[in-house]
Amino acid sequence: MTPTAVVRVKRGRAKPLFCRHPWLFSGAVDKTDGEFEAGDIVEVLDHNGAFIGRGYINAESRILVRLLTWDKDEPIDADFWRRRIADAVEMRVGLLNLPAKTDACRLIFSEADFLPGLIADRYGQHLVVQFLTAGVNARREEILDILEELCTPAAVFERNESSYQETEGTSPGGLVRGQRTGGPVEIAENGLRFLVDIENGQKTGFYLDQRDNRLAAARFAEGKSVLDCFSYTGAFAIYAAKLGGASRVVAVDSSEAAVELGRENARRNEVDNVEFRRGDVTEEIRALKESGETFDMAVLDPPKLARSRAGVARASKKYIETNLQAIRVLKPNGVLVTCSCSQHIDEDTFVRLVSRAGREMGRKVQIVEYRSQAPDHPVSAACPETKYLKCLICRVL
Repeated sequence: MTPTAVVRVKRGRAKPLFCRHPWLFSGAVDKTDGEFEAGDIVEVLDHNGAFIGRGYINAESRILVRLLTWDKDEPIDADFWRRRIADAVEMRVGLLNLPAKTDACRLIFSEADFLPGLIADRYGQHLVVQFLTAGVNARREEILDILEELCTPAAVFERNESSYQETEGTSPGGLVRGQRTGGPVEIAENGLRFLVDIENGQKTGFYLDQRDNRLAAARFAEGKSVLDCFSYTGAFAIYAAKLGGASRVVAVDSSEAAVELGRENARRNEVDNVEFRRGDVTEEIRALKESGETFDMAVLDPPKLARSRAGVARASKKYIETNLQAIRVLKPNGVLVTCSCSQHIDEDTFVRLVSRAGREMGRKVQIVEYRSQAPDHPVSAACPETKYLKCLICRVL
């Protein structure tokens, strides 16, 4: 596609772009020459007119341009999209060999796969896609055609986060290709089976990014009593019970639908020592403490608490409080698996928050393992923002 406009970057603001960071913020722009509509391909130049790259533009977004290529001779055409999508899919199949472990994975991870704004997850014979930016939304049908060709799904379901719909012009989504009868989709992961609500569940239905962390946490669960907080549909809990050999697991989540699906997942995996409770995590932990119950191990996997930099302070207090409450019911030398998926809370900050929670409880925290997202959620070396998930496996003295 021929660029419709030229965007010039202010003096001294082009270095991250030359280093292949894909985001050009509106505050770094000197001027824009030519007309464009949201999602159009534009050319980006530095203040001297030197070529930086091409990407798509959206004047309604704080990120004005998301760069796609730094190669002046690479057109953004149908072959470009097919090459990028095919490369992302092949990485999961070839390099990672994920089909040997699971029939559910992230096939395309936005900027980390050099396709800003595009998410595609496989759940068995179904795909769930997200068009989160005007640039990919403008090429929606073309992208869906390529995904159908490469993945041959029975159905494709679109789910777009509401926070993007106003600025990026995306739709809420729904069934966009194929046919499905409704209800949860069953997936297999590391020898376990889970039902996934791809239409109404959190994210695209399942926390695929925690796959390896669930397996790692289960290694510490043998013979232990485990408290799984923010358990969603019970994946950490069932891993601990079935693969880890936990003696007992209590799983807590505020969603009745998630708890019911968790109970069904336990039945499907022939697990009978997981107790699912619906309720607020803080209140449930307080009730457990008052009843004198303590645990050998606790898992904390809360939803994203900081959605922007403005929310970091409030989220930090919540992370401290949540970890403090979990530590309150941990036995001496207990294991704490604590997670944060808030990209605006970096790893060092998260470690300090967990340390403070321990300190306020008069407990010492040893980090046994630093972990992050599963490799089907890769990190772009040029875009550190693509590393968002923190998972600490700790011993709490």
